Amino acid sequence: MKRLTYLVMLALALAGCSEFEQAVKDAKKETPPPPKDNYIILLDLSDRILTYNQQQVPKDIFAVQSIYKAFRARLEAKDPTRLFYTVNDKLKVLVAPQRNTPRDIYNMAGDLRIALAGVQPEQKAHLIEETERKFDSLLPVLYKKAVISNNSKDYPGADIWRYFNEDLAGDLEPDATNTLFIITDGYLDFEPTEMRPVSNNRYTSCSQIIKTLRNQPDWQARFESEDYGLLPVKKKFSNLKVVLLEVNPKDEWPGEFTLLTDIWSKWLEEMGITSYSFIKDDNVHELNESIEKLMEVSLPGNKQKLAWTAVMDIDPALVAQDSLELATLKKKVLTTEIITKNILTDTIASITVKDKSNPPLKRSVKQKQEAVTFGPVY
Repeated sequence: MKRLTYLVMLALALAGCSEFEQAVKDAKKETPPPPKDNYIILLDLSDRILTYNQQQVPKDIFAVQSIYKAFRARLEAKDPTRLFYTVNDKLKVLVAPQRNTPRDIYNMAGDLRIALAGVQPEQKAHLIEETERKFDSLLPVLYKKAVISNNSKDYPGADIWRYFNEDLAGDLEPDATNTLFIITDGYLDFEPTEMRPVSNNRYTSCSQIIKTLRNQPDWQARFESEDYGLLPVKKKFSNLKVVLLEVNPKDEWPGEFTLLTDIWSKWLEEMGITSYSFIKDDNVHELNESIEKLMEVSLPGNKQKLAWTAVMDIDPALVAQDSLELATLKKKVLTTEIITKNILTDTIASITVKDKSNPPLKRSVKQKQEAVTFGPVY
């Protein structure tokens, strides 16, 4: 009887093993891999994180965690066996360039990424689990370090324009569908107003455009006819979807959100980006639903209570260092302007002297003196 029981148990065990082995074999079959996806999450760590006594922070963290959960759900939809042998998707978190962001924040963001293409097949499932735990543990630490002051004036702003101009191309995958999530209020204010370059009606900040047009009754027509917009990035990103999360228009003017999204739409389309979405700063349940729709997945309900204690223990040296850097930068800009004006003044004086020594033979009509104007210093 014991022998019979042993044989039955052995047979069941072997059957279980054979089923698992068959699943592995099926996963390893030479079938075309599913379409590859590459996700980038760009964080705006400007003074927007101070909103509502820093309660914007837990919403940011929730948004990033939800994107990762949606990423994982898409992986499981691509490979129901959850062995992920042929799945080569990629996701990473980046921090937008910002002058006074502590260096270790960028290093920490470097740990918030996963690339399945370079991983041994049998290790992929474990890596997906391990990365989710990293997101849960490191994001609160990263945001705590990002709070360098409780004064908005101490934050120069996230230079998202610079990211598009200098870094985005290197983060895209030519053989994948690329999606860029930008967690931002949408304003692109990254320097004091007097230091922001301007070219005709093109700016590097949405606030500059909104301030100029908001008091005009025909602001929509003028936005188009007078070619208002952001300074163009002379690159094309046709294989890219862009999603702005937590866009937070100011309430003083009813047209704020419309103009803000018009500015972004025009800028993105000038870069060849035709697929984009704007999601307002909303409660976390609405945010979760928006991410589900965008990534075409269903996410489990998040039962964890969002809690964040405002950071008050701040290193004053960070703000002092940034103030010094800003003063140095302003001095360079002022020096450049003075040198430019001196060169032009000397040139005009030289021309005047030559004119006096060699006056024209006839000048019956008094010439109008043209005003000399100076454009922005780049």
